[in-house]
Amino acid sequence: MSARLTWPECDVTILGGGPAGTAAAITLARAGRSVVVIEKSHYEQARIGETLPPAARPLLVGLAVWEPFLAAGHLPSPGVLSVWGEDELYETHFIFNPYGQGWHLDRQRFDTMLAQAARQAGARLYCGAQVTSCLPLAGDRWQVAFTSGVTSSRRQHQLRATFLIDATGRAAVLARWQGANRLNADRLVGLASVLAARARESDCPENECDSCTLVEACADGWWYSAFLPGRRLMAVYMTDADLLRRHRGAWHAFWQTRLQQTIHTQLRLRAFDLQAVPGVVAANSSRLDCVSGRGWLAVGDAAMAFDPLSSQGLIHALASGIRAGEALNGRFAGDLAAMCQYDIEANDVFREYSRLRAMYYGREQRWPHSVFWQRRHRVAA
Repeated sequence: MSARLTWPECDVTILGGGPAGTAAAITLARAGRSVVVIEKSHYEQARIGETLPPAARPLLVGLAVWEPFLAAGHLPSPGVLSVWGEDELYETHFIFNPYGQGWHLDRQRFDTMLAQAARQAGARLYCGAQVTSCLPLAGDRWQVAFTSGVTSSRRQHQLRATFLIDATGRAAVLARWQGANRLNADRLVGLASVLAARARESDCPENECDSCTLVEACADGWWYSAFLPGRRLMAVYMTDADLLRRHRGAWHAFWQTRLQQTIHTQLRLRAFDLQAVPGVVAANSSRLDCVSGRGWLAVGDAAMAFDPLSSQGLIHALASGIRAGEALNGRFAGDLAAMCQYDIEANDVFREYSRLRAMYYGREQRWPHSVFWQRRHRVAA
């Protein structure tokens, strides 16, 4: 028989313990609010790595996690190399950035660090948890039921919360329960794999140029590659879902064939071996038609998801989590317009992102007959 535990009240319950959810939890808990975070994982699984741009530094400082971040052993990134719009390799170096260098992340360490910081700030974090119901109550409150623990001894929990935060990623589970709709701007997906360096050190140079993120356009999409801690490399081929081979068994050969369309990405990958068949991850630009409602708001990818070309996914997750925490704290303090302002600012962010995305894709004109690029050019036009 499963044990039963009841936590009657909290100010905010957050569904999802990724960077956006934990940033919101840290912000609220440090403001004196009672916070519960419900996370489906135990942070035990490897997560796809990502490059954190220099502009993330003030956000990490503001969350008081800068020192733990530096101690976690993430790999410095001095800049970005791109082959885009022309055949020549172009370098954008972070040496001129006021915040210094960027970082290639070990996402498992990064997410775990933020979860620990949320706990230390006073948030109650449940891992391995699954929400079973979220019911609105009279008086603008919520009753949340969820389970946690291992399969053999799941615990049942019930609590009441004044506000809910949807940090469930692109699924936007809570927002959809409340009637919000997901608006997709394109069908971009990534065929992603982590590669391991071969044994010989000489095969895997680690000079400054090799540590840069590399973005290279090709006829039917584009490639992203970045080094990860532990002499590993993340390589992702970006294309539209309908242009991808449908059968998983064909993905490896498809990945290798598209790799042959590149020059610089091929050179970078020559010292590495695939560890597994590449897997597909969603990478399209999308947003909710409304990012907040009565007693709830969405953060991170749940609110809006960015094309990896922007390198803004994680920085947006952190910033939106912090801003959501500030908005809800303002609402608790009596600012009735705080959540409406959060909604307005989110729309402004996505509008500016869409403008920059269209401009950047519009620069690549080398394959005018490619379906992939024709779609991007229509958006740019």
